[in-house]
Amino acid sequence: MTNNRYIAYQDFVKHGGSSRYPKDLTAILVDGQGVVKEFGYEARRRWQIELNQKNPNKFGYASRFKMALRSDAPPSDVPRFLGRLARADRRIVRSLITAYLGKLYRTALEEIGATSYRGSGLAYEGDDIRWCITVPAIWKDAEKRAMRDAAVAAGLPADEERLLLVSEPEAAAVYCALTSGTLLGPARPEGRLDVWTAGSRFMVVDCGGGTVDITSYQIRADGVGDDRLAEIGLADGGAHGSAYINQHFVDRVLADRFGVEELKALTVSHPKEIALLEDRWEEWKVGLHSETAPGGAPVITTPCDIEIPGRLWEALPRATRDRLAEEAYGDPYHLVLTPAEVAMLHEAVVGPVLDTIERQRQLVIDGGPLKGVNQIVIVGGFARSTYLRDRIAHRFGDEVEVLIPQDPAVAVLGGAVHFAYDPSVVWGRRSKYTYAYACSKPFRDGVDPQRRRFIDEDGEIMCSGRMHVVVRRGDVVETGALKNSSLRIPQRDLQSFDIGLYATYSDDPQYTDDPGCEHLGTVVADVSGSVNQDSSKRLVDVYYAFGGTEIAVETRDRISGVRRKATIEFTELYGRHGKAGS
Repeated sequence: MTNNRYIAYQDFVKHGGSSRYPKDLTAILVDGQGVVKEFGYEARRRWQIELNQKNPNKFGYASRFKMALRSDAPPSDVPRFLGRLARADRRIVRSLITAYLGKLYRTALEEIGATSYRGSGLAYEGDDIRWCITVPAIWKDAEKRAMRDAAVAAGLPADEERLLLVSEPEAAAVYCALTSGTLLGPARPEGRLDVWTAGSRFMVVDCGGGTVDITSYQIRADGVGDDRLAEIGLADGGAHGSAYINQHFVDRVLADRFGVEELKALTVSHPKEIALLEDRWEEWKVGLHSETAPGGAPVITTPCDIEIPGRLWEALPRATRDRLAEEAYGDPYHLVLTPAEVAMLHEAVVGPVLDTIERQRQLVIDGGPLKGVNQIVIVGGFARSTYLRDRIAHRFGDEVEVLIPQDPAVAVLGGAVHFAYDPSVVWGRRSKYTYAYACSKPFRDGVDPQRRRFIDEDGEIMCSGRMHVVVRRGDVVETGALKNSSLRIPQRDLQSFDIGLYATYSDDPQYTDDPGCEHLGTVVADVSGSVNQDSSKRLVDVYYAFGGTEIAVETRDRISGVRRKATIEFTELYGRHGKAGS
């Protein structure tokens, strides 16, 4: 039994139809007092009932709300907050995430408790389980910590050995290295990621609903196993998920057909019908198949024809109805998009995805052999789009192999299960930022600004706010490897010592207020064991581990020898969005 792995997941029915998906909808419904009533597709169904009745119970509905955890979340209706949640702030977003994770936690415990293997009950309980939560690769350290805090508040274990976080493309990389897939191209034969050749490189393009995350990996030795997978790219991506195609459908197509002000009014007067129209577009989009032009480029040749709900049609002005019927070849109650319009909606997202892939390819080429990556693997729910897959294959297929796993939508899930089972499969990760801590150093005449000059307790002339680099941007840091630095404790009577941790894209930051240098958080070191000792001998050793999904820090009072895990109080990182390629 130890040599077998059983992965179970549910299929969810989308949009009340026959389309099935291995993930539930990220949606939640609360009542008039803010108490959570439903989750997922059931929450959406109940909310539509409330809309039909003009929401007399003052319910609130939120969907795609994980994206709102980011401090620089884009100012669009993705995520979406409606009803009593219409003005949800980040505090409420975190409470919604906690509630959703609590639901997942309880459901998983029930499923595991009811699972049998070859007729015998497994009898696993909560204390026997290691949990793994996947997060977007573009998330910052503060957002990862917020997700961990929400998970612990939801009932998951606080022990960092029993609650792991893994980036979504990394989980997908593990999955793809273990399973066969299909080579995208004219012949489309079965293929498999090359994990047997030492030095083999591949890029994972994780295309989800909210984000597209991309990074690259290399096989270090003789294949997948302990310490075999190393990240060689800097995680990149952005808000280019399939949900934004739907948002463009509203912002561009519906606003064009109905008029901007009329659409705003209809969204208030007929919210259920507008939501139903979006659902019908989503169903059509999922079933879209592109064709190949004579030059090999994928094209969309089929117009989109979706039915407008009757109540919404009757609410439209006569002139609008006449124009829509004419565009639908005389057929009322229909909204028709030309193939060019469908392509335009997709290209608003697919274009930036292709540009991000190219940026990642150039990064890997600059940081290693000219061959760059050998293979591109496309995963995620959006990878079911034949147009996206064919655009990637057409753009890059002459230079690298482009593959898709057997079921791209479960790649992150399956990889996360294996990662939870064996986190050592990932040997190292490439640092997205240069990390440094603030300290005082001897003053350099003619170099350091006079405003930073001060004299310490021992009479030495020092410079405040200097930076000491621990890890530089682009360094591949071994998982679990500790970076050690020592600091003098500035005062004899201090029992705890606050160390400012900073992040920047600069390779050689000098001062804490350098452009682009941002305060990541504060490390609190316990130095109570050496109070009132000679300040010249009061030193604290700081051990940073940057090779994991999250930053870990330990401190050691040099005199007392006491070593403790340090707490990092994260601040929000502003101004980072869009700088990853700089």
